[in-house]
Amino acid sequence: MSYDGDAIEQVRVYEDEEGELIDQDTKSRTEVILSLLVDRDYCTAYKNDNGEWTRRDDVETVDVDRTTYIRTDGNSIAGDDLDELPEL
Repeated sequence: MSYDGDAIEQVRVYEDEEGELIDQDTKSRTEVILSLLVDRDYCTAYKNDNGEWTRRDDVETVDVDRTTYIRTDGNSIAGDDLDELPEL
């Protein structure tokens, strides 16, 4: 992911093919929000010590003061939060 100030600017996404993450792409924050609003699912994932991807938290939208944010913790806080993902 990359930041513009406190807001996430873009994130790296992968398709989940039977538990294997494939087809890497980069999406803007706006693309992720719009996809979530039409029932697309996103989650965070990390590589474990064996080099395998481990699914973590679901990503959801949160509206605060007429602004939509993407968060993994569900808190109604003005700001994006996708946990400790590495920066692009």
